[in-house]
Amino acid sequence: MRPFQPLQLVLFTVVACGLVVVSGRSSQETAAADKFYRVIDGKADARTYNGYRRYHGGCSHCHGPDGVGSTFASSLVDRPLDIETFRRIVRDGQSSSGSSVMKGFANDPNFAPYIDDIYAYLQARADGALGRGRPKRMGP
Repeated sequence: MRPFQPLQLVLFTVVACGLVVVSGRSSQETAAADKFYRVIDGKADARTYNGYRRYHGGCSHCHGPDGVGSTFASSLVDRPLDIETFRRIVRDGQSSSGSSVMKGFANDPNFAPYIDDIYAYLQARADGALGRGRPKRMGP
């Protein structure tokens, strides 16, 4: 077998590096495919940012700032719910043994249409993609 010529070596290196970059990019996109949020360089997409706004407009009073929980209601980021359970509880409410009761928001126009946005925000918080406080927004 004859050794690579300098031009062949350069072409081989360029192709190999290109494959590494492409495969790295696609694995990140695949990993994020099951996520409701998109956060790039610490900036949240419109859905996730809207979820932040909606959450702090009505949920944080009981579930604490940034979803961390309070003495009144549980954390929504320590053990996140699956999306279907989250939707059902937000729409229909939930009562647990004792005195804890969450009313349903199915008829509230400030929350019902935005349940998935709120979930996106909480999922990003739970995954560590967003820190505490108001997230920065991605450009249009």
